[in-house]
Amino acid sequence: MSSLYFDNNATTPLHTEVYGVMLDYLKTQFGNPSSNHSFGRKAHEIVEESRDLVARSIGALPQEIFFTSSGTESNNWFVSGISSVYPDADFYYGATEHPCILKPMQKLKNNAMQVKKIPCLQNGDIDFTYLESINTNQINIISLMHVNNETGTITDLKKLRQLVGDKAIIHSDAVQALGKINVNFHDLGIDFMTISSHKINGPQGIAALIIKNGIDIDPFILGGGQESGMRSGTENIAAIAGFAKACELINEKLQDSSRQGALRDLFEEKISELGAVIFAQEVPRVKNTSFFGFPSIDGATLITALDKYGIGIASGSACSSNNKEPSHVLIEMGMDPMEAQSAVRLSLSTLNTEDDVLHLIEKIKYEVNRLSSFASILN
Repeated sequence: MSSLYFDNNATTPLHTEVYGVMLDYLKTQFGNPSSNHSFGRKAHEIVEESRDLVARSIGALPQEIFFTSSGTESNNWFVSGISSVYPDADFYYGATEHPCILKPMQKLKNNAMQVKKIPCLQNGDIDFTYLESINTNQINIISLMHVNNETGTITDLKKLRQLVGDKAIIHSDAVQALGKINVNFHDLGIDFMTISSHKINGPQGIAALIIKNGIDIDPFILGGGQESGMRSGTENIAAIAGFAKACELINEKLQDSSRQGALRDLFEEKISELGAVIFAQEVPRVKNTSFFGFPSIDGATLITALDKYGIGIASGSACSSNNKEPSHVLIEMGMDPMEAQSAVRLSLSTLNTEDDVLHLIEKIKYEVNRLSSFASILN
C-alpha cells in the first residue's frame, strides 16, 4: 500500500480546484494591489472578491476580514493589539490553548498585567464554573479555542458569552473548527476569531483575523497601510484567492463529516481492543480526530515505527512535534506525565478510506506487540 496521511489537523492537502485558481493567478496576475493602474486595480479587485467569499463562508462581513500570514500571526496580533488598547483589563485564556496563545499571554503576565488561566476538566472540557465568579461589570479579555487541536474537543462559545456578559471581549482560535463543524462568526457571539487556510485544503502561509465591527485593536504590522491600515505588507494574491476558494468548498468537508466520524469510531473501537486509552472521549469532539495512547509505549516511538510504512500520524500539535515534553493538553487534564507521553493523534480527511484505517490498525497492532515485547525484555 502506498503512503497514508493521517495528520490533517496539522495541515491538509491542497484541493485541486484551489490549485487551479492559484496557478492561474501565479501565471497571469503580477500587479500590486496598492498600485494605481489597471494591473494594480485588478489585483485589488481579486483581494476584495476573495475577502467577500471568506466572509460569506463564516457568517461575517467583508470589512471584518483581515488577511494575515498564519493562525499564529493572527493569535499574536489579537493578544498584542487588544492588550495595547485595554492594558488594565483582566486577561483570561484556556489552559489547553495552542502555544501561539499561551506564550503571548505569558508575555503579558511577565509585564505585570492581570492574566489568568481558565482550568481544564479531566474529561478535556473547559471548566466553565471558573468563569462564573468573574466581575461582568468590567472589561475582561477572554481567549478560548473553538476546537482543541489535540483532543478535538468542542468549546461551547455561546455558553461562554452567556456566562461572561456583554462587556467581555471574546476571541476564539477557530483554526481547527472551520471545515469540521458549522462556524458562524456573528451567531457565536464573539468579537475576534482566527482561521487558517491550510487547515481547509487551502495554501499554507495565509490566514485571517476576524474583527467584529466597532471593536478597537491596535495594528500588528506597520508600514504601507494595507488591510485598512491594520496589517501592512503587500498582499499575496494567489494565496488569498486560494484561501477564498478553499472557503467556498467548505460544504464538501462538512458533508463528509459523518463518514469521517464512522471511520474514527471504527478506529477507536479496534485500538481500544488492543489496550489503547482514548483521551477526551466522553465530551463533544470533531468527528475527524482521535487522541489516544498505549500507556507502556512512548508516542513518538510509535510514530517513528509507523513512519517506516509510509504512515504519517502525529503526537499532537505540529508546532510542538519536536518537543520531547508530554502533551501540555493532557497534563492540564490531570494526566500522569508518563501517560501523557504516550499520546498520538489521528486526524482524518475526505481522502481517507476504511481500507486506510484498517491498514493503520494492522500496523499499529504489529508495532504495539513488538514494542511491548521489547520493553518487557529491557525490564
